Amino acid sequence: MSDSQNNNPYPPDGKSRDTYEKTRFEDKHLHEVHSSLLREKEEPSENFSPMPLIFVGLFMVLAFWSGIYLVWYSGDFGPFHYDETAKPGEAIDDTPREVDMLALGRRVYSQNCVACHQSNGRGISGVYPSLVNVDWVQDNPEMLVKVMLSGLAGPIEVNGSPYNNAMTPFGRLSDQQIAAVLTFIRTDDSFENDSYEVTPELVAEVREQYGSRTDPWTQPELEEIHGPITGGWSPSNGNSSSNDENDDSGDGEAAETEES
Repeated sequence: MSDSQNNNPYPPDGKSRDTYEKTRFEDKHLHEVHSSLLREKEEPSENFSPMPLIFVGLFMVLAFWSGIYLVWYSGDFGPFHYDETAKPGEAIDDTPREVDMLALGRRVYSQNCVACHQSNGRGISGVYPSLVNVDWVQDNPEMLVKVMLSGLAGPIEVNGSPYNNAMTPFGRLSDQQIAAVLTFIRTDDSFENDSYEVTPELVAEVREQYGSRTDPWTQPELEEIHGPITGGWSPSNGNSSSNDENDDSGDGEAAETEES
């Protein structure tokens, strides 16, 4: 069969369609095409190829490192140390820990006082008073605790300078936080106040007596209770009244003894 007949899509004259298709299907060229297609197929192979050695090595290194990590950072866990008789909370250390009052006071000051009194404690002239080397800070700590709990309203006088503003109350702070921030501004070198520490116990006592007060304190009210604000307070002066009462009672007992 000639090439022209093979390329002709229509049957030649005098032949039926079925006869023509049968002839084309049996053409030898069709078998050659199929043979070439079969030769071009890939050879069959296994479904899984072996893992590269580098991945095997990385896995072994990771497993080794994990074992060392568990040994060093397991929190002393021992799988053979289980004690079914142990009660929850037995290993908890409830002993009180010492608190750095200056560090706590510095943090409380930066969170609550910097906006008005500034980071250096010198305030804003004519608006918010300075806390550096001033009589108010160095005076009776009970007075300062009252101011912290209920606030302070002007006019006031700080080291001879007048101010007429209002201090926000900080009664929401804990006794330890108030004691710490007062200790910080009274004893830290940056504030230049050579004064005494304030204890949480003192804050608790003042809170119990005056914690329910909602009106801010005024300078005349505080001076009526604690006397003029001079900055010369000391523990001995603060307890002088009670000492005098004890002395008076002692003299009275001695007089009664002499009369008897």
